[in-house]
Amino acid sequence: MNRLILLICLSFIVISAKAEEPVLKPEMKGGVIKGIVMDNAMDIPVEYATVSVYNMADSSLIDGTITDEKGAFELAKMKPGKYFVEITFIGYNKAIVRNIPIDRNRNLADLKIVNLRQASEALNEVVVTSERAPVQYQIDKKVIPVSRQITAASGTAVDVLENVPSVSVDIEGNVSLRGNSNFTVLVDGKPSILDASDILQQMPASVIENIEIITNPSAKYDPEGTAGIINIITKKNTEKGLNGVANLSMGSQENRSGDILINYRKKKWNWNLGLDYSNRQFEGTTKTENRTIYEGITSSVLSDGEAKMKFLGYGIRTGFDFDIDSKNQISFGFRYGSRDMERGSVLDYQEFDSNDPERILYDSEDLWEKEMTFVNSNFSYTRKFSGKGHQLASQVTYSHRGSGDEQSTNELFDANGNQTSGKIATEDGPGTRWEIRSDYTLPLGKDAKFELGYQGQIRSSEADTKQEDYNVVSKQYEPQPLYSHDVTYDQQVHGLYTTYASKIGKFGYQLGFRSEYTNREIDFKDESEIFTIKRWDFFPTIHTQMDLGSDNQLMASYTRRIQRPRGYWLEPFVTWTDAYNVRQGNPDLNPEYIDSYELAYSKRFGDQSVTFETYYKVTHNKIESVRYPWEEQGNVMKSTSVNVGNDYSLGMEATINLSFGKWFKNDLIGNFYHYKEEGDFTLTNSSDEDIYKDFSTKSYNWSLRNNSTIIFDPKTRVQFTANYQSETNWAQGKRKGFFTTSAALKRDFMKRRLSATFQVRDIFGTAKHETLYEGDNFYNFSRFSHKSPTFNLKLSFKINNYKMKRERGSEGGVDVEEFEM
Repeated sequence: MNRLILLICLSFIVISAKAEEPVLKPEMKGGVIKGIVMDNAMDIPVEYATVSVYNMADSSLIDGTITDEKGAFELAKMKPGKYFVEITFIGYNKAIVRNIPIDRNRNLADLKIVNLRQASEALNEVVVTSERAPVQYQIDKKVIPVSRQITAASGTAVDVLENVPSVSVDIEGNVSLRGNSNFTVLVDGKPSILDASDILQQMPASVIENIEIITNPSAKYDPEGTAGIINIITKKNTEKGLNGVANLSMGSQENRSGDILINYRKKKWNWNLGLDYSNRQFEGTTKTENRTIYEGITSSVLSDGEAKMKFLGYGIRTGFDFDIDSKNQISFGFRYGSRDMERGSVLDYQEFDSNDPERILYDSEDLWEKEMTFVNSNFSYTRKFSGKGHQLASQVTYSHRGSGDEQSTNELFDANGNQTSGKIATEDGPGTRWEIRSDYTLPLGKDAKFELGYQGQIRSSEADTKQEDYNVVSKQYEPQPLYSHDVTYDQQVHGLYTTYASKIGKFGYQLGFRSEYTNREIDFKDESEIFTIKRWDFFPTIHTQMDLGSDNQLMASYTRRIQRPRGYWLEPFVTWTDAYNVRQGNPDLNPEYIDSYELAYSKRFGDQSVTFETYYKVTHNKIESVRYPWEEQGNVMKSTSVNVGNDYSLGMEATINLSFGKWFKNDLIGNFYHYKEEGDFTLTNSSDEDIYKDFSTKSYNWSLRNNSTIIFDPKTRVQFTANYQSETNWAQGKRKGFFTTSAALKRDFMKRRLSATFQVRDIFGTAKHETLYEGDNFYNFSRFSHKSPTFNLKLSFKINNYKMKRERGSEGGVDVEEFEM
């Protein structure tokens, strides 16, 4: 493996040495006007922007096109004359480039970079406001501007995701991507040591600029995660001087948060500093009903009471960018944070069985706690060569998670308040992750591009689990060696990828191929067992795009992905989660492999748009958590992870963005899909007999979300959101459907430097999380209802960057003018 890494490094050195060779420019036929359109605030390409060229003499329309995924455009076969170019895109100010000459002496007009500004600005007491598109579709992803979601302004990334295509969120904040909870979360394109759910639940919405939804990633991306990738793009600022933004939020149920981001840019340096703090709590009621059958006796356990969840976190981040010269740039980023999570309940229990219907009454106090600190840092270097887009970018990322102390306490008390039993389960252990990647990009003519890259991930973690049981005689907790274990995980994944993109007329395509080598070792120290995997995997990808004219786009893609088993899925020992549930891992699990197909059509009508996406996904070696009564303990349920078979999802997603004048905008998102699972698993009972269990199911599922925004004036707007999730069936149960509504009022003050947003969530108290599991010898029902509605007030203050400046300049003799329309 060391030789493989050395060979890769040498290959990139050779590429770098040859990259400076001059590239011959092809002969031009007729005049050519070209350039690149960029988002001024985020410094990213603007895809699908409309580029129109007019005659300067009479303003007659000559030709037009749209920008590609790199923001580039080119208009060829231009006759001699003087022209101006107009560039427009929904949610941006119009840009006009005037006085573009085409003649025999100058048949190529390169406008270089043309910046589009987001349409929100105050000019001489007249304020012109325009909305950014709620969803921006690119060839391999959807980009969601967080500024559109004012009902989630004081929340987290989870609250933003409630209203975006392809994502569903249940009432407890669990996120799934097209019905699948196995996905990868990146922050600014970089991985983290934190779990996906931890990142989304702790990342404040106020520090997020965009969220990218990538359901069919190309070969350039890590293929881990069956459902795809959610990439969180944090806020940055490219304006010169000192600027920033500060946010403060206060709400019901003791919810509060605050953050500040400061940016300073001068000459070749850009430096930023950010701080954030959040204290989020959820209160509600819970009810459960559990029945198990063992040796003909039905045991029942009923409970109801109060439950509370709490998420406390703070973080600091800083970093800088430095332009060494026009061809070399370095960047560094650092983030430190702490996360404390609690989930507790106080419940009243009733227990009885079919032999003795007299009910035993008692109470329980449950508390799950997790404390964790983490560090993320990254260093990147970019080397640009001659020729637009020709570069080599390298990056090293390091993540460290502290001990991650996790403790679950479950205590039972009789009617007189005497403790009758108790369990304390703990798990702690640090974890580290290194990622090294290098990406080389070589443009091949105006429409083709070749990419080659390496990505290596080195992860290690340790889990020390312990359990103590309450002794009613000594009234002390005593260690339980049978349920105490020490495990270490070491995994290396080394990947090579290549992509080739080109265009034939209005048809664009990208072909990709990725190969990965996995070396994983799990060491169970107390049992002297080691489980290893050494394996090569291969991942082809295809993305296509067709420009049908008149703002019509057609996109199709195929990708292959992988979901490797998580650490706790592999632990072969029993771990108690509460008094009535245990889990046991399975070290023989195989990874899931996913074949994913998508076809999408997008049409824009001025400020309005409609998009239809169809998708078909097949998961091989499907990993499921299966439940069954644990024979050793009677009414205790046991769960384990098993490769049950395959599952299939076929669905269609529609997004309709309507604009009724400048005062009312409406976004409607619908998703309908058919799910089918074909599988089975085998259990071994106390008599060492293998029992076959069918694990097949099928269901129709759908969701509908509507987001309406009323703009009273440029400083005041109201947003109302309604969300319905249908009932979803599983092989061993179902999740019942639920409906929830939210509203928000936003008002700007002090020449738009200060804004206030007041939110109300779950207005009618209809959001409930109900799940049902059942099998041959068990029935488990649970329901959690939030205390609703909840209220929140968020204040946001902009520092020095509350107003964009009008700019007029020149680039190579060509005048550039940007203004509000």
